[in-house]
Amino acid sequence: MEFNEAVNARRSIRTFTAADVPDTLVAALIECAMKAPSSMNGQPWRFIVIRNVETKRLLAEIKDRHCPPEKREFPAGFLQEAPVIVITCVERARAYDRGIESGILATGHLMLAAADHGLATVYLSAYKIGAPQVADDIRSILEIPADIDPVTIVPIGYPGGAAEPKVLPPADEVIFNEAYGRK
Repeated sequence: MEFNEAVNARRSIRTFTAADVPDTLVAALIECAMKAPSSMNGQPWRFIVIRNVETKRLLAEIKDRHCPPEKREFPAGFLQEAPVIVITCVERARAYDRGIESGILATGHLMLAAADHGLATVYLSAYKIGAPQVADDIRSILEIPADIDPVTIVPIGYPGGAAEPKVLPPADEVIFNEAYGRK
């Protein structure tokens, strides 16, 4: 698949078939994620691959428990149906105060690589600025050391259905020249 095809194919999908995603494919996706840029090339990423049913259930519970009211229409129970979940974490000392950015960039690469292989993903945050409880709960069940921060949760599997087409605003509404608001 060409890069633009992968970008255009990537959608947030919350339903998966029961088909397994081979370990070799998950490793290849993570290798793509590791090629993302990071602050000062610190490469702070650490990836936890989850296949255990009980761990997936606990992650869904944590996400639902800490879900803000405005996002409750998207419960996390679907995590239990994903064949595999990848948690992107960052080692704080190697992140140079840019752990969230580095983790999200790696996750973006992971998601595009998954789309390139016909896999479905959806992005979930594993942190909330100013409210460390969600990260602390995830850290606890996954035995993540105190100096490592969980940043994202990405379920991966073969799509269980088609996503709605993505509707974008017209480019002239979001692109400005030289200063904000200049068309």
